[in-house]
Amino acid sequence: MNVADTAGSARLMWLDLARGLAVVSMVIAHTSPWGGVLNGTEYLTAPWFALLIGISLLLAWEKADGRAGVFIVSNVYRGLVLVLVGEWLQRVYWQIDIVLQTLGLLTIVLAPLVVLVGRRPWVWAAIAAVMVVVSPLLMGIAREWLASGGYGMGWLGRAVDLGFAGPHYRVTTFLAIAAAGIAATPALLAGRAIGRRGFVVAAGLLGGAAVAYVGGKLSPIGADAYSGTSAEIVGAILLSLSATWFCAWLVGALGEARVRAWVGAVVDTGRMAFTAYTVQVLALAVIVRLFLGGGRDDHWAVMLGVIALCVGVSWAWLRVFRVGPLEWVLRLPGRVLAGRAPE
Repeated sequence: MNVADTAGSARLMWLDLARGLAVVSMVIAHTSPWGGVLNGTEYLTAPWFALLIGISLLLAWEKADGRAGVFIVSNVYRGLVLVLVGEWLQRVYWQIDIVLQTLGLLTIVLAPLVVLVGRRPWVWAAIAAVMVVVSPLLMGIAREWLASGGYGMGWLGRAVDLGFAGPHYRVTTFLAIAAAGIAATPALLAGRAIGRRGFVVAAGLLGGAAVAYVGGKLSPIGADAYSGTSAEIVGAILLSLSATWFCAWLVGALGEARVRAWVGAVVDTGRMAFTAYTVQVLALAVIVRLFLGGGRDDHWAVMLGVIALCVGVSWAWLRVFRVGPLEWVLRLPGRVLAGRAPE
């Protein structure tokens, strides 16, 4: 989700393209009736969102002119909005585990860290490395605590579940991935993804992800999607970095005009990823209730139809308005605190 306000003087098209493809990937992960290569979306989607949030927060902080208080308060607000909308969507639709709550808590945790660390790639790489090791340990401890009665402790149990123990998503896992994304941001901004070398790097990162997943699955700890093992986290970092690097390479290779002409609607989806994600969940809830009799949503027609809906709504909305409706809600406090009128 583009929870950070990166809509300054110039947007980064590769970042919007990555967000848009992440939305498409999530629809596939939720609704694909076939395994095979489409199962790769289960490994990619949620980590990709976490990595893109890390990149977006760093870019937003560098545009904040040192206003740490405004930046932190704005992103705490944004994180809370994601949590609240995510909790509501989870009640509306039960077939998928909504990721927004975990991404919201990640935003709240990351904002002060970004202010403290800034653009120091090696510090962020160290944070990622530490979390790769620590996150599985915290997951085990938290799950034991929850099983011994923690689930009955109301909001505290829910916070521990989202932060450390979740069956699919955990803030600690996402923190490792986001930190790795922030560590790579200076190289992406410096144009390291442009040209033949950029494609080679993207391919190398993809190969490294494959090695991490295969090695993990051959080991006792495993590396299944969402498992939260160290091998799975390393694979997720490399896979989401590869996807982001490829987007930057593609925009550099084709040029923004061609990318806009060929996949402009996907770029628009990335500009309003939070809205598109919400549209996806609400659409699935309606389809399952009205047309599938409460059955599973894993159908080709559902998958293709919801992708078309998310992309189409995003394209049509941005033909009229400058920003998506939920993105406007996310940006509101930052603009007010900075003394600017809401758009």
